[in-house]
Amino acid sequence: MKQIFLCVLSLSLSGALTGLLLLLIYPAAGKIFSKSWRYYMWLLVVARLLIPVYIETDISGLLSSHHVREELTTGEVEKTDLLPVAEEEKGQKAATDQIVAEQTGDFWQQEKAPADVDWLQMAVYLWGLGVIISLGVKIGGYFRFTHRIRKGWMPVPDRRVQAEAEGLCLKLGMRKPGIYESSMVSGPITVGMGRPVIVLPSGLPSGERDFDRLPLILHHELVHIKRRDLLYKWLYQIVLCIHWFNPVLYLVHRKLNADCELSCDETVLSALTGEGKKAYGNVLLDTAERSMKVRRNVLSVTLLEGKEDLKERLKGIVQYRKGNGFKVMVSVGASVMLLLLSACAGVEVSPDAVPFQISEEPVIVNKNSEAWQVYDDDQLIGEKDISDQWHMYNYAGGERIICSKMLLNGAASVMIANAPEDIEIQVKSEFDLQKGKFKLVHIDPEGNVSVLNDTGEKTSVGVIMKEGRNVIKLVGQGAKIRDLKVNYDDFREKDFESVFYSQEMEEQENVKAEIEQGNADKEKVMENLAYLEHETVSRAFALLLARGESFDAEELKRVITYSDGELSVQYLIEAVESGTVQPPSALAVSGVKAYLDSDSLARLLLVMGDQLTFELLKDCAPYLGRDQLEMCVKQYMELGNQLTQEQANKLKPYMNEEALKPLKPLNPLKSD
Repeated sequence: MKQIFLCVLSLSLSGALTGLLLLLIYPAAGKIFSKSWRYYMWLLVVARLLIPVYIETDISGLLSSHHVREELTTGEVEKTDLLPVAEEEKGQKAATDQIVAEQTGDFWQQEKAPADVDWLQMAVYLWGLGVIISLGVKIGGYFRFTHRIRKGWMPVPDRRVQAEAEGLCLKLGMRKPGIYESSMVSGPITVGMGRPVIVLPSGLPSGERDFDRLPLILHHELVHIKRRDLLYKWLYQIVLCIHWFNPVLYLVHRKLNADCELSCDETVLSALTGEGKKAYGNVLLDTAERSMKVRRNVLSVTLLEGKEDLKERLKGIVQYRKGNGFKVMVSVGASVMLLLLSACAGVEVSPDAVPFQISEEPVIVNKNSEAWQVYDDDQLIGEKDISDQWHMYNYAGGERIICSKMLLNGAASVMIANAPEDIEIQVKSEFDLQKGKFKLVHIDPEGNVSVLNDTGEKTSVGVIMKEGRNVIKLVGQGAKIRDLKVNYDDFREKDFESVFYSQEMEEQENVKAEIEQGNADKEKVMENLAYLEHETVSRAFALLLARGESFDAEELKRVITYSDGELSVQYLIEAVESGTVQPPSALAVSGVKAYLDSDSLARLLLVMGDQLTFELLKDCAPYLGRDQLEMCVKQYMELGNQLTQEQANKLKPYMNEEALKPLKPLNPLKSD
């Protein structure tokens, strides 16, 4: 326990130095770098508090209480064990170790108090007690808080809320979390580690339900979930409990929480128009007016954790600017420099500090799955890739494959070459098979499978790439391999009609070629939306609309999300005006409103005809400019609709009062 405590003390001092370094540059960093850069730079402190790496420098030597010798990393230890050591070197090493042991013993004897009081042992007990109390308070408070919320929460029944969440999750490329409401919170909050959920306040008056600003609220919370901010916060809280005695870390904790919200704001703002940014600021102001019922020491993420941060966040909205290439280069350079400085800030107070040993990822596969059966079935090998486990570490593919570690159960294509004639190449390969079965195979255009290497020994095999489609595949059955190397001698891409390095690349290129030829298969396009260029998706959308293909609300959301939104809206408007397709539904327009510019959204609303409802106008109002909203309201009135005074009041924050007067809202009031 003493050695563990001394290692923790070393790490705590190192982490404090790194934290002070970041706090020192914090004011300047706020003016130069993005909020996200500042947020993730605190990971250097976390790493310094967890990883016992000591680089011998003049600075670290002066800071060390007792520096004995430079520690070897795990990789160096393994490498040294493999090398023969001469008898003379062994003798020198033994003598050195004896001197080190004597110096270490003398040191601790000098520092130690009389035999009846072991101050170091007492410090260990005090530290351990502090860790237990800190973890107990933190975990106990969290579970009590979440238990109170769970007792009274229920899934949000309003379909508009669920529809907004689904559309945003699609845009963010993430799975939709649970959306609940509870009277225990007065503002939106995200809780939960394994399956985070968003909890919205319930029991609010209808006017405060924020349906018109719901996308902004949900977007903020979903960004937290996608970035795994709760995991980040939990990691730091655990580290803070271990180093509870270090005052610097509590100041770092305060800055980390503030930067978490600022960086989340930055991410949300990057997807909003000017009017959307104004609406986002109004949401923060509205939230600040309510007293948040979330305890500050409970692990959660909220739209507004404290009113004291409101000024800085509103300032960030006003001053928001998208990053450019120069800033990115400066940020990367600064990150590397800080990483090196952090590594040199290690303080070693114990000669026996031992690096942590991290267990390797296990190979867990289902032996009844089709992916398991592929290895022994040439027909399955020749078909579309099937795998239920394929993890690569330090992988570089293409004309030369290098991978330090791979877990594979199934088949994975690493080259697909279409040869205009028979071409011979040399395939060199080697690997270290540690578990399961693994082989490198070639599949010719007739589907015949030939094994190129299944032993792992260094081999060179001549392969005839016959005219047509040839495939090189990796096939594994619960395989765990290291140091995979595959090299293709005499291979030149220009000798082949086309070359792909995965089946996904081939399929995407085929779909793209079909679109360029004026043909588009809706099913294939929808399957590959995420992998096609935005302009290509827009062109495919135009082709499908010209054929009269219909898109439901969900499909339209996906197309707009993965395409050039403004261009796709233009094609949709032209198709509606020509009568080729029907106008989109209100649900579909509502789903894409936050990701279109004000002009495109207004044009889309103007072609909706009778489907343009007041609810949709109110929903889109925060995303429209004043002039665009005025045009849409006039269109709504020209369709024979009338505004009640109550409805006019709901649009008033987004329109000039002078523009509302000619609309002549109904008087006396009529409920909408």
